[in-house]
Amino acid sequence: MCNPARPSIVRFVALAALAAICAHGNAATGTAATSESTLTISGAGIAGETYRLAQMYGDWFATATDAYAHLTMRTLPGAHQAQLGIEWNGTGAAHTIDVAKNDVHRNSNFSFSLHLTGAGAYGQQVELRGGDAITVNITHMDNLVLEATFSGAATGAGPLKIAGVIKLHRAAPAEQPTGNFGNCDPVIYDKLAGAEWRSPSECEVKFDAYARKGLTAALAPVVSSFTAGGWRVMKQVETQSLTSIPRHTESKPFQLNEQQMHQSSAFYVLFGLPDSSPAVERLNQAAMDQMQKAIAAAQAGHAVPMDAANDAARALDEASKIGITVAINLASQGISNFKGGHTVTQLAGGGFAVEAPYVQAPTGGDIAAAQRVTYVFVGAWAPPPASRPGGADEEILVKGALNPAKLLAVQNIRIRIQGSTANAQQVIRSIDWSALKALLAGN
Repeated sequence: MCNPARPSIVRFVALAALAAICAHGNAATGTAATSESTLTISGAGIAGETYRLAQMYGDWFATATDAYAHLTMRTLPGAHQAQLGIEWNGTGAAHTIDVAKNDVHRNSNFSFSLHLTGAGAYGQQVELRGGDAITVNITHMDNLVLEATFSGAATGAGPLKIAGVIKLHRAAPAEQPTGNFGNCDPVIYDKLAGAEWRSPSECEVKFDAYARKGLTAALAPVVSSFTAGGWRVMKQVETQSLTSIPRHTESKPFQLNEQQMHQSSAFYVLFGLPDSSPAVERLNQAAMDQMQKAIAAAQAGHAVPMDAANDAARALDEASKIGITVAINLASQGISNFKGGHTVTQLAGGGFAVEAPYVQAPTGGDIAAAQRVTYVFVGAWAPPPASRPGGADEEILVKGALNPAKLLAVQNIRIRIQGSTANAQQVIRSIDWSALKALLAGN
C-alpha cells in the first residue's frame, strides 16, 4: 500500500466527481459543518456580486505539525449560483494558489476552481490563468472551526477580482483511528478528500516502513544470489514513504498486496537473463526450431505440433524470467490451475510451498497465458490438500488465519515466485528466513 501521492488523472476525476455530487446537494459527502462563508466577485460584466456559500462539502484538519483543507462550498438554489472549490496544505498563516500550484499534474495539494451559474455574465467558468493567484489568510483553524479570508484575481469571461470569507463550524470531527504501532498517532488526517484512496495514519506509515524493511532484508540474499549469476534486476518496488491507502481498511489487518501494484503499493522484484546468456540462446533456438517444425507441418498439410512449440516457448519464458511478489495478512489465496498436478511441500525454513504448473495469469486469460508459479506460505496458513489425480482443471484455496484485533502486525506472509522449478527452489534457498521469522515474531 505504498505509495503514490495520488496519480494526477485520478485526482482530477475525483475532484470533478465531488463537484458533481455537490451540485446535486448530497450532504453525505465530507463532514457536516455550518457555513457562514461568502464570496464577492467583480469584473467581466459583474458589477459586484456577493454570494452566500451556505453549503459546504469536504474536510479539514489541524494538528501541531500539519494542517489541510479541501472544501467545496456552494450557494443555495437561486437565480445566481456559485460553486467554489479551494484546497491548501500546511500550517502557514497564508497560502497562495497560483497557476503552477493549481495544475492537477503537480499533485501539490493546492487548488482553486469556481463555477458561476446564471444568465448572461452571471454564468461563467472561472479559473486561474497567466499571473492569476488567490491568497488565503488563516485567522483560526482547528478541528472544529475554520475561519479565513481569501482574495486575488482569476479569469472567467474576462479578468475578475475575487474576495471572500470562509467561516465554518462543526460540532466534532469524525476521527477515524487505525491500529497502533509503538509511539505514533493512529488518527487518520485525510488529504485525499473526494479521492478513491485516503491518507494513512502515522501508525500505518510507521508499520508499512517496518514491514518493507523486514521483507527487503529477507529478499536481499535472493537479489545477491541471482545478480551474481548474471541475472539483471528488471524492476523492483521503490523505497518510499506510504502516502495513500485504500479506504475502509482502517479496521482490518494491514495488507501488502500485488493487486495494488499499479499504485506501487506491492512488494516485488523482477529478474531477467540477458538475451546474450548461453541458456537463453539455447532455449530461444529450441523454441524457434519447434516453431519451424510447426510451420513446415502446416505447409505439408500434416497435423501441426503446436503443443511442442508452445512448450518450448514456455520453457524459454520460465527459465529466463523470475517474478517475485510478496503479500502480508491475506485471509486466503486462491490459485486457478488449468492443469492439475500441483505439489505441496513442507519447507525446512518454516511454512510450506505450493507449486502449480499452469496458473492463470494475474491479468486473466486462458491456458495460453498460464504461468508456472511456486507459492511460499509462512505464518498463519493452513496447507491445501495434495493434487487430485487426473490432471484436470483445479481451484486451489489456501486459507489464512487472521486475528482481526491485530491490525498493525505481520500475521502471515505469502511469496509468489513465477518461473521455473529450479529457479523457484534457488529463491527459496536464498531467502533470509530469520528476517521473515523476525517479522512474524514482532507482533
